[in-house]
Amino acid sequence: MTDLTVASWNIRAGLGRDFRRRPSRTIGAIVDFDADVVLLQEADFRIPPRHAALPRMQGRIGPFEVIDLTPSAVGLGWHGIAMLKRPGTEVGAIHLHDLPALEPRGVVIVDLTVRGVAVRIVGVHLGLLRGNRRKQISFIVARLAELDHRPTVIAGDYNEWRDQRGFEAVPDWLCIHSPGPTFPAGRPFLNLDRLVYSRDLELLSSGVIAGPNAIMASDHRPIIGQFRHLSPRDAVRAAGSE
Repeated sequence: MTDLTVASWNIRAGLGRDFRRRPSRTIGAIVDFDADVVLLQEADFRIPPRHAALPRMQGRIGPFEVIDLTPSAVGLGWHGIAMLKRPGTEVGAIHLHDLPALEPRGVVIVDLTVRGVAVRIVGVHLGLLRGNRRKQISFIVARLAELDHRPTVIAGDYNEWRDQRGFEAVPDWLCIHSPGPTFPAGRPFLNLDRLVYSRDLELLSSGVIAGPNAIMASDHRPIIGQFRHLSPRDAVRAAGSE
C-alpha cells in the first residue's frame, strides 16, 4: 500500500522551452500529477515583492490546495518554493528558514498527516555552487535534528548532477535517490532533481514525468516518488540488508 506520493518540479516561473510564459500550460501539467504533495520551485518571480507565477482560484491550483508559506499575499511560497496538497491532508507545524548562500535561498519544512500517517515534507532549491550546496544540506540536516523524528522526504531541485559528490553532509538516516535525468527538459541528461528520504520509508516506485505539457512548460521535467511507511522492525531489516 502506498502511504505517500510526492511530486516535485522546478517550473521556472511558468516560462516554457518556447520562451513563452503560459501559466495555464504549467497548471495543466500539475493537474495530471497523481500525488499527495506537490513541491514547486521558482513558483514566484525573483524581483520583490515576488508575485506568484501561477494564479490560484479559491486557494487552489488545479485540484491541489496551496499551503500558505508566503509572508505576503502576493506569492505562492518561500524563496519561490511552494507546497500543494491533496484535499483532506492535514497541515501541522511549518518551519521556514533562510539558507546560507551568496544568493537568496530558503528551505520549507512542513509536518503533514496523509491518510492518518504523520510525515514531514521538506522543499529545497539549492544553490548553484557546490560549496554552498554542502553548507545548505548541513544547515537543513541540523534544523531537522532539532525536531521530533517522523518519516521525512526532502524533495526538490538540488542543482547537483553528480551522484558521488556534493552529498557528503547527508547523514546515514537518509537515502538519496534520483528518479532519472530531468534537465534540460527537451533532452535531459543531468539528474538535478532528487528525492532524499528517511529509512523508515520504503521507496516503492519513482519516475520522471514526461507528459507533453510537462516537457514543454519548463526547462526541468517533474519527478514523482511513491513511499510506504515501514514499521520499526522492517526499517531495521531494510537497513541490515544494505
